[in-house]
Amino acid sequence: MSEILRINPKVPEADEIKKAAQYILDGEVIAYPTETIYGLGADVFNRKAVKKIYDLKARDYGLPIAILVSSVQMLRELVTGIPERAEALMRRYWPGPLTILFEVNEKFPRSLVTNTGKVGVRISSHPIVAALVTQAGRPITTTSAKLSVFPPSLNVKHLQKYFGEKISCLIDGGECEPSRGSTVVDVTQETMRIIREGTIPAEAVIRTFQQS
Repeated sequence: MSEILRINPKVPEADEIKKAAQYILDGEVIAYPTETIYGLGADVFNRKAVKKIYDLKARDYGLPIAILVSSVQMLRELVTGIPERAEALMRRYWPGPLTILFEVNEKFPRSLVTNTGKVGVRISSHPIVAALVTQAGRPITTTSAKLSVFPPSLNVKHLQKYFGEKISCLIDGGECEPSRGSTVVDVTQETMRIIREGTIPAEAVIRTFQQS
């Protein structure tokens, strides 16, 4: 049976955040609100938990899953380096709905990266999940909490409809506004590529990149 933790997004209660983080540390999958839509979270380094996310979503194992970190320092521990061209985007849009692709180091789980050895990373601006990642002390997955062919989850009712009791913990942080999700960019090369345009307009990201 899923435990539902109702957490005030304006002032997340520390005890409730600790409960949710413990599910992550115990190798479970949880659902949580972000500044865009609800996501599915698991410990990036727990292979079994990550596999469960793929199975829950009926997602192709060959497709990568992005991750959330709590700080730039946590990011540095996972990637081969942070290009200068990425730093301007991070200063402008983090925390926030911009996912940036980085090349991962040898410690990072290969199951979460593309065949190019990259992973999408961001720091969330949503108080609940930001506190969750900080409390867990490790990166967690961020992927839309839905079956692959269905619309995104914007509330707990959607989560229950899609997954029933298959997720150990559901964080109810209220209703998310309809959103296109995070904008995804690749700046590992000299030029930037917009992989997906989301909440942040591509033009704004390009302008920031060109000014850096």
